[in-house]
Amino acid sequence: MPYFFRFSEQSKYTLSDISRFNDLCYPIRIPHRDYDIYRFEKNPFAAEKKDYLYGVEEDGKYIAQMLTMPAPLSLNENDVPAYWGQDYFVLDEFRGKGIGKELANYYLKNDYYIAVGFAPKSAVIHQKMGARKIAYLNLYRKWASPFSKIKFLFQRGLKIKLKRISEYRFPEIVNDFERIKSADKLYLPKLNWNKDVLESIRNKAYFEWRFLYRPDQYFIYQSKERNDENPAYFVCKAYFYKGVNWLKVVDYRFDNSNPAEFEDILNSIEIIRKKLKLYGILISSSQKISNQIIRNNGFERYKHEIVLTTYPFEHPETDEEHNYFMISFADSDLDMHSNLGKFNFGKP
Repeated sequence: MPYFFRFSEQSKYTLSDISRFNDLCYPIRIPHRDYDIYRFEKNPFAAEKKDYLYGVEEDGKYIAQMLTMPAPLSLNENDVPAYWGQDYFVLDEFRGKGIGKELANYYLKNDYYIAVGFAPKSAVIHQKMGARKIAYLNLYRKWASPFSKIKFLFQRGLKIKLKRISEYRFPEIVNDFERIKSADKLYLPKLNWNKDVLESIRNKAYFEWRFLYRPDQYFIYQSKERNDENPAYFVCKAYFYKGVNWLKVVDYRFDNSNPAEFEDILNSIEIIRKKLKLYGILISSSQKISNQIIRNNGFERYKHEIVLTTYPFEHPETDEEHNYFMISFADSDLDMHSNLGKFNFGKP
């Protein structure tokens, strides 16, 4: 008989067991240990009581788990205590018994759950258990030029050695944006960038944990314009993709009522790409306004990831684009894996 539990409700299993199970289930990402500590213990939103980690035991064997990560949302200057879905897995020999379905039912009843990047079968299970589709996270890319595609094939064919990601030197100033190297230098007078938009929280503690845990791992740029509103910002890094180095825009925020701010972000990103001679740009978008501007700037969509949540979203489920919800690559695990699924957390 399967035993479903929160980790906070028992003492037999620890975070080490979670990491060993992840190594077993996702061998391409080995080792998990440092990243599991990072997201479940060092996370500034993580409580000492780990009541957002779920496991299943049968006949004394640890057979399944669902890990959620504290990642609160904000709406109109109010906190929403949400949890991002992370690692949802049932061992092969225990599948077909309804364990995955019951595990989903167990944790969906307990938290404001949210996740992106589902396998089709997993998405169906979650929706049957009550999770609602609230948006899509669209992933876009843009080659630097038609010539860059030819150069890419030439370089890959001859196996020419690439510049190491850590060797790129990002500018201190680009257009109206200045590079931020300390969370204390961020200007964030408000919790939200947009009224009536559900956003994943971006406060100074988040920036310190997510982007500043190691120097020159990520590059944060914030607008130098200062008033009583949050300035636009973006976070980027050099990223190995399709055999060459690209510029990946990991995160950004801007005022939806002023789309010129996002145009400025894209223009500044292109300047950085040219300066570093990178092959193209990767960026994500969950909003109608940014989707349209991105497409107008020649980007192609290469993924269309469903976002599900148990949060009582007041808007109806729809496949239409809208501006009610904002997330990015930085949410969930999308920035911590390579395009081939390999773990890249913690690499200098």
